[in-house]
Amino acid sequence: MAGATLSAGGMTARSATDGSFALDLPAGDHRITVSGPGIVERTTTIRAPNGTLALDVIPAGGPWTVDFYREIARNGAGGGELEPLIPWDSEPTFYIDARPEPTTGAEIPAETIDFVREAIRVTVPLLSAGRYRGERIEVTRDPPADMTPGTVILRWNAAEVSEYAETADAFAYRVGGDANVVVFRHLPETWAVHHEIGHVMGLYHPLGGLRPSHMWYSGELEPPHFTEWDIFHAQAMYARPPGNTDVDVDPPGFVIGGTAAAAAARAEPVVCFFPERPPDRY
Repeated sequence: MAGATLSAGGMTARSATDGSFALDLPAGDHRITVSGPGIVERTTTIRAPNGTLALDVIPAGGPWTVDFYREIARNGAGGGELEPLIPWDSEPTFYIDARPEPTTGAEIPAETIDFVREAIRVTVPLLSAGRYRGERIEVTRDPPADMTPGTVILRWNAAEVSEYAETADAFAYRVGGDANVVVFRHLPETWAVHHEIGHVMGLYHPLGGLRPSHMWYSGELEPPHFTEWDIFHAQAMYARPPGNTDVDVDPPGFVIGGTAAAAAARAEPVVCFFPERPPDRY
């Protein structure tokens, strides 16, 4: 974009009509701020000499709203301090636990497993803007241990849900991070797998209701249920490293073209109640 102001190392430049810019910086890491009309201000770190590098910013207006972003990506509706972003920083492997539901002994129907598999394949690339493909999926009766790094386990266990979340329909062990487990109470709640994968990918409940959101039961009727606001803000999150904070400040230790700084994943379970299920679903 043209006309953006870039400030680093006590120097300032303005982008040309083709978006190009030049800053003659001494060797080393430099915090840089990009600002201007029509964009959300971004602060990050660049390394000189670098030759050429690309900086992206979030367009202001349209679907963007910082209040909704704070709710869905930073747990801003839950009170207290905002959480830093906790997207995945590598492609997760999903394990669908095909063992019978232990409370009733019911087998997991093949069509339910297929529904979950398709939900993963659609939701993961949708929310991550194609950064991850959602194709690492295994159906197994011998899943890895819970919270094994790089894994997401999805299973059905009514007793486990009751123990951790009382009368809830489902819960995820945490939001985002580098490992997760999703547990459904009964087979009929499997339709909510898109919502639970939203938690796996780093989205919270936007309790303020600022925009229609599948993460707060007001999404689209047909799968994958996410609204344009869900998708836009999730994809903005996945354009940023773990630890990015409000409004668009990348953490120290992250360098454009370098290595992302790690962020601790939120450890508390996120409990989900589904007041109404879509028609013609399991």
